Amino acid sequence: MIALATAQLARGLDHDLDILSEALDAIGQPWQIVDWDDASVDWSAFSIVVLRSTWDYYKRLDEFTHWINATAQVTQLYNPAEIVHWNLDKQYLAQLIAAGIPVMSTTFINSVSDIDEQQLQHDIIVKPTVSAGSNNTARHRSEPAAARQHIEKILASGTSVLLQPYQPSIDVNGETSLVYLGGLFSHAFRKGPIFRGTEQTHNGAFIDEEISARTATPAELVLGNQVLAFLAQRFTDQPLYARIDMVTNESGVPEIMEIELTEPSLYLHLDAEAPNRAASVLASAAAATHK
Repeated sequence: MIALATAQLARGLDHDLDILSEALDAIGQPWQIVDWDDASVDWSAFSIVVLRSTWDYYKRLDEFTHWINATAQVTQLYNPAEIVHWNLDKQYLAQLIAAGIPVMSTTFINSVSDIDEQQLQHDIIVKPTVSAGSNNTARHRSEPAAARQHIEKILASGTSVLLQPYQPSIDVNGETSLVYLGGLFSHAFRKGPIFRGTEQTHNGAFIDEEISARTATPAELVLGNQVLAFLAQRFTDQPLYARIDMVTNESGVPEIMEIELTEPSLYLHLDAEAPNRAASVLASAAAATHK
């Protein structure tokens, strides 16, 4: 039996779950959708537990990390706890940069003393390093006072800040997301710009985004494979699933925006074979546990 871990607030909103459960039924693989914080659940009864839409984790980080550790002790968690812990804080981008992987220009602010007033003069994105669904993320168009207030508010909440210059090419090209299942490329999709308009700060469970299928370019695939190779070297186990979000800079070169290894939406409906691929990967992982 496979557990597909979600959250109460995601019920009825995570459409990947409907698609994935149908695909698992088609190959005769038992599954159950379970809220990660349901204290009545015996996680040891499942062959594997797959994080799918635990979208409230960033609000309850200590509780969530405790659950990750406890669950990994009694069953096989995917992605593995080691990977999830690393991925929860976006400061992992510094390791990608150190490894020579192209990443958007990124500054990490861990205290007020790290604030560079010059950077605040420009068109920038400010976000917490621990967040989901673009919560508490905003674009500041050469608004230093508002940007500083936003940074200080995030720091006061106990989370570090990630600052990136706004990439104008996003307004035209959007973002490209590459989905990998079982270490192999599955499909790509386009995410439209979410900070182009006047609405800035997003604090819901998730954002209604403009999503469409996209054919990844050779350069995007090279970058995605470079990230997968880094992860294979960095961790004991490969991620069972990965979503690599990237943008093309003004020079036409793709750069990493972030890597989603915890609870990414995979938009399985955008590729005819993606549901079958996902179900097969999960079923194989479950069979390997012999539970």
